[in-house]
Amino acid sequence: MNVTELDFSKNSEDDRLLLIIFDNERPVSAAHVAAVLKALDSDYRQMTGRDLVLARMELGSTWLWLVDIAVYAGGALKDTAAATKASAELWVFAKKIRDAIKPKKQIVVSGHEPAALDEGVDKSIMAIAKAAEATNSNVRMRKTVTTSAGVQTIEVEVTPLEAKEARKRMRQRPKTAKKIVDSASQAEDHYEVARTFRELPPMTGELEAVIQAIVQAHVTNGGAYILEQVASTLEAEGRWDIASVIRQNLGGGRGTAHVEN
Repeated sequence: MNVTELDFSKNSEDDRLLLIIFDNERPVSAAHVAAVLKALDSDYRQMTGRDLVLARMELGSTWLWLVDIAVYAGGALKDTAAATKASAELWVFAKKIRDAIKPKKQIVVSGHEPAALDEGVDKSIMAIAKAAEATNSNVRMRKTVTTSAGVQTIEVEVTPLEAKEARKRMRQRPKTAKKIVDSASQAEDHYEVARTFRELPPMTGELEAVIQAIVQAHVTNGGAYILEQVASTLEAEGRWDIASVIRQNLGGGRGTAHVEN
């Protein structure tokens, strides 16, 4: 892909891009930038199995435009299901960061962490917050997604004090803390994953490779059980083409998963 095809304007609605901005009072060093990029890429790769790529950077205030490698390297993938899936997963990633670094007030059950503190983005939160504190930066993040309902935008700003509080939450959280998943959230996960697969076009060789990558990413993150339910749902709806690929990559039987390294 030619990077000129991406819209790098400051209010871009290009849903392939994630924009992070440091409005800094003190210089943002190369080490700060490197630490933030490394943490973001590590968390994103753990979530999706793919790399997060720096598509563009501007200095003064430090502007970082990031894109999923499936889109950046794909060229012809720009308008395919693979690009759509990558953009949607980047949206989910941005939402996790927003909810963790600037969580909404909520009722906390004694002995449990708020659900918004997603452990999957801990590295990103720590790196962003540390850079914000060190450079006295207001950090802004912008990510759009285009759906049948129109364009939705995540836009959040975090002060140095809020960044410090985010780091404090990360440090104080018990090391054994796990995300509490109740039946309602499992149902929501099932619905979202099923909808993603349901909206895919008829099977092709390229699409099969995309489905395999999606399945492997979910299995890596403990989602094999949800995928089994999704496969059953798709079979009931007549999408045997997709359901069969899902089951093949789950090892063909319940409770068994095959993940390529």
